[in-house]
Amino acid sequence: MHERLSFDVIVQVFQYYQLEESPPYPVETLLLVCKTWNKIASNYPPIWSRYDIGLYSKGYFILWLRRLPLRLSRSGPKTPLHIKIKIAITPTLAISLLNILAGKNGALCAKWNSLQFCYHSTTPFCFSVENEEHPLKVFTYPMPLLTSLEISSVSMSAGVVIFPYLPSLKSVRISDSHICNYPDMSRAKEIELSNVHCWDDLHGPIRIPEVQDLRLSGTIPSLPHARSYKNLRTLILQKHDQTSSLKDVSMPNLTSLSIESKGIAGFCPLMDFPAITGIHTLYLKVFLPHKMDRKEMYRIISHLLHACVRLRELWVTEYILSILLENWHACGHLFKAESAIRVILNIWTVEEKLILGEGATNAVLKKVAMAYRLQIPNFSVFA
Repeated sequence: MHERLSFDVIVQVFQYYQLEESPPYPVETLLLVCKTWNKIASNYPPIWSRYDIGLYSKGYFILWLRRLPLRLSRSGPKTPLHIKIKIAITPTLAISLLNILAGKNGALCAKWNSLQFCYHSTTPFCFSVENEEHPLKVFTYPMPLLTSLEISSVSMSAGVVIFPYLPSLKSVRISDSHICNYPDMSRAKEIELSNVHCWDDLHGPIRIPEVQDLRLSGTIPSLPHARSYKNLRTLILQKHDQTSSLKDVSMPNLTSLSIESKGIAGFCPLMDFPAITGIHTLYLKVFLPHKMDRKEMYRIISHLLHACVRLRELWVTEYILSILLENWHACGHLFKAESAIRVILNIWTVEEKLILGEGATNAVLKKVAMAYRLQIPNFSVFA
C-alpha cells in the first residue's frame, strides 16, 4: 500500500515526521520503509533542509556528527537551510557541528535561511577568540539568504566583527548575551533585544529604519534609537530601564504599546511620549504594586487615557483595574459607551499569580463583579 502513495503524500509524511524526529529516531528511519520511499526522499532536497539539533548529551552529539555530512549532501547546492542548535552540554561540542554546517571556507553559509543558536544555562558561555575553532569564524562568513537570527546565552569576546553581511535579515532575537557587535538590522522588520551587552556600544546607535515590531527587555546599554521610526507599529517595553530615551522619538504609525514595569518610574516617561496619541491598543502591566503610590499611579493612568485619543483596547492587570475602579467617579466618563474603548482584564500571568498569592481568585472575582456592577461598557476578562 505504501508504495502506491503519490509523490506529494510521501514528501508530506517525511516533512511531518521531521517535526517530531529525535536523534535515536531520525527522519532517515523512513528510508527503510521501501525502495520507492528511499529513492523519492533521497532525491528531494527540501526534506534535508532542516536541522533541529538538540545537544542534550554526548551521545546525541556523536549521532549528529555522523549524520550531518550525508544530510547536507542530500540538501543539494541551492536549497535554503534552516538551523536550530540548542546546547545543554559542553558548548564547545557545538563548534564541530557549526563548522560542518558552514562547509569549507563558509561555502554553505550562503544557503542558511534561519539560524537559532541557544545555550540553555543561567550563565552565558564565553567563546574566546583565541580558540582556533571558535564559532566566531563561522559567524563572520557572509549569509546573504539569512532572514531569521536568534542568539541566546552566548558571550563572545571583543575583537571580531560577526554577521557582517545579512542583506535579507527580517527577524532578530538576541537575549542574555555579550556580543561583539550587533548584526546588520537595517532591513529587519521584527527585533527583540533582552539583556544584551555589546562590545561595540561606543560606535553609536543601531540603525533599524524599517522595524515594525520592536521588543526591548531588561538592560540594553546601547538602545537602538533614531529621530523617527516611521514604520514602527508595535512597541513592547518589558521591565526596560531606558524608556525615557524614547520619549523624543517620532513614531507616527505606532498603534500598539505594551509597558511592563517594576514601578512607577517605568511609566513616567510616557507622560511626554508624543507617539501615544495614535495608539489603538495599550497594555499596562505593573510588578510589585504594594510598593507603589496608588494616587500617583492613577495620575499617570489618567494622563495616558486622556492622551490616547484613538484608544480602542485597554489591557490591564488586576492591580490597574482596581485603581480604575477606586477612581471611577473621576475617570468613568472616559469609558462611556460611545467611546467604544474595550477594557480587557488579563489576569492569569505568572507574575500576577505570584503577586496576588493564594487569594488571587477571590480578589480578582471581586474586581470583576465590581466592574460589571458599575456597568463598564465593553468590559471583558481574558484568562
